[in-house]
Amino acid sequence: MARNYNLWFRSALAYTIAGAFSSLIVGLGLGAVGKVIGLGRTSIALYLVAVLSLLLAAREWGWINFRLPERKLQTEKLWAHEFGFVMASAMWGLHIGLGFATRVTYGGFWVLVAIILALGDPRFGAIVMLSYWAGRALPLWLAPLLSAEETANFSESIFDHRLVFHRVAGIGLAWSAGLAVLLAMSN
Repeated sequence: MARNYNLWFRSALAYTIAGAFSSLIVGLGLGAVGKVIGLGRTSIALYLVAVLSLLLAAREWGWINFRLPERKLQTEKLWAHEFGFVMASAMWGLHIGLGFATRVTYGGFWVLVAIILALGDPRFGAIVMLSYWAGRALPLWLAPLLSAEETANFSESIFDHRLVFHRVAGIGLAWSAGLAVLLAMSN
């Protein structure tokens, strides 16, 4: 048991650190792009973030239907056999932490991208993407608190309640639209 926990811990740590690194790079890059193209907190950019947020909220609520831009890729399971669990976990973290390289289930990711571009601040972009990554990695760290049966039941519960999660995501997106409008009006 101790050996398995040690392997899990090293793998979870590698995944988390690697994903944080790639998220940090993406956030810095998006903020720099926003700065270079001169968006830097212009009212029009913030109003566009609000419109995007509302469109994505309507999508999450099922009022409109369109596909999110995404790469329909998953990380490679074979990496675990080829490189071992710790190295594969780091590679999975790097890949998933990029955000753009895998599936995007909810529209919130694109609002984060838009707000980072609109504000044009690399440091802010890094903080936002690191926070996003922390939210993605947190379930991995909480999983050991549940038994194997509870983990399986929890996973099934999530899939059974996907519609609820989409509705809640829509509320968050509507809230984001309101914040973007307030930022635009404060300019």
